[in-house]
Order: sequence, then structure tokens, then C-alpha cells
Amino acid sequence: MVTRPLEVARIFISCGQNKNSDEATIAASIKAKTQALGFDPYVAVDVQTLQGLKESIFSQLETSEYFIFVDFKRERLSDDPLQHRGSLFSHQELALASYLDIDVLAFQENGIKKNDGILAFLQTNAYPFADRSMLSDFVVAKLRERGWDPHWRNELILERDPQQFTDPYHVG
Repeated sequence: MVTRPLEVARIFISCGQNKNSDEATIAASIKAKTQALGFDPYVAVDVQTLQGLKESIFSQLETSEYFIFVDFKRERLSDDPLQHRGSLFSHQELALASYLDIDVLAFQENGIKKNDGILAFLQTNAYPFADRSMLSDFVVAKLRERGWDPHWRNELILERDPQQFTDPYHVG
């Protein structure tokens, strides 16, 4: 019998990385807390080349079991000073995750225009948040509530025990 190590579910964390804010720290906190739960998290970082997109972000997306979408506030919208746009790059990753049919947990900072971009077409029901310092704990609570399993992989692995070898040309 072949023994395999227990597989670990992969989580793609799409989270703003604005250098002038606490976003990278929050992303690192979400990564650490999901890793402590037994998941294999990946934080999408800013990639500058098409090759980097293909090798890093696209390949991570296509092999992830779960997707965490965090939409941080960006610039104010000119038509309504109380509303802001969200992170464009995160919305693009969300569109790809939707296309790949990855289970999504979405979080949207208060003040972002509701149902803007791809969110208008998906049934993600983003959880609103106001306190960034509590976001990583909020993400973990919703992940548990949703029942995400750190030992579930969206892949099929076929194996054969070497002791089961038979010679198709040998007549017994």
C-alpha cells in the first residue's frame, strides 16, 4: 500500500498591497492565521510583467481550492464623494476565480460603491468591514462558518501499488 502525506488545501488571498497603508500587514496576518489553521495560503503580490502574471498569479489561481477577496477603499468617486472605488487588481483576480469556479469569501471595506465591477454579477454577498485591525479575525471566523476544510484538495490523484503489476502477455 502506498502512503501519501495528507494534502493541504490552497487559499488564494487577493488583498490590496498599497505601499502607503496597512494593507500588506493585513494580508500577512490573514496568511499567517489561515496557515495556522492548516491551509496553504498564497498572497497575491504586485507583479510587473506578463511572464510574472502567468507564472505566479495565474498558476496559483488555477490550483487553489479557495479564494479570499479583500476589497480595500481606493480613490473617491467623482460622482459621489462618500463612495470610493475598490482595488481594480483584486477585482480582476476575482473575475478569474469566478471563471475557474473557485469557492469565494468576499470582504469589502465600508465606503466602497456597492455592486461595482464584477461584484454586480456574482452572488458573493461580500461581508462589509470597517475596522481593518479586526479583519484577519473576521476572515477566519467566516472561513470556519463556511466550513472550509484545510485537508480537501480539488484534484484527483491516480496511483497504483507497484505490487499490483501484471504482465498482460503472460498466460498463466
